[in-house]
Amino acid sequence: MKNFKRICFLLIAMHHVTATADVFINMEQTDEISISNTQVNQPFTLKIVEPVITKAITLATTNHKTNSFKQSNSAQTALLPYHDEVLQAANLTSLEPALIHAVIAVESKHNARATSQKGAYGLMQLMPATARRFHVKDKTNAAQNILAGSQYLRELLTLFNGDLKLSLAAYNAGPGAVQKYSNRVPPYRETMHYVPKVLQYYRQYS
Repeated sequence: MKNFKRICFLLIAMHHVTATADVFINMEQTDEISISNTQVNQPFTLKIVEPVITKAITLATTNHKTNSFKQSNSAQTALLPYHDEVLQAANLTSLEPALIHAVIAVESKHNARATSQKGAYGLMQLMPATARRFHVKDKTNAAQNILAGSQYLRELLTLFNGDLKLSLAAYNAGPGAVQKYSNRVPPYRETMHYVPKVLQYYRQYS
């Protein structure tokens, strides 16, 4: 409960985020989180604020590329499939292209038609609830899939105060699972292999 209150305080204190709607997440879920725009009567309900992605933000991000972005746009990374779509999502979410490519490599091996037994699909293996959360209209559209996955990863980075390992663990196992184990990588075999594998690709692409 102490960690939960600390996370809520951090999110509320982030005054630079422009709110468009209140979002409530049931943190007791571990696999696919339950998200609503109305209050959920659960003991671990987390309220977050959704950022507005505007054209102005896109232009500002484009005009202020970091050295990491330039490094990620190396000849090797540029030759990866869907690199243009990754760059667009990176500009909109302020994530490094190398990180997005790393998640895609582990999630789907850059296969836009990849599906999982749990119902995840596409390059970034979106669960249906996550796809709806980020307004994916066409599940076969690679650009929409990459952007939604990147937005979700950015949201997780905000939720876990910039901790990349915890954010990747939450991307794989759900934020509730990370919270359940006191903000540590859950001791699930898949997740414990997933996080270092993404980080390995991230270093390679950077």
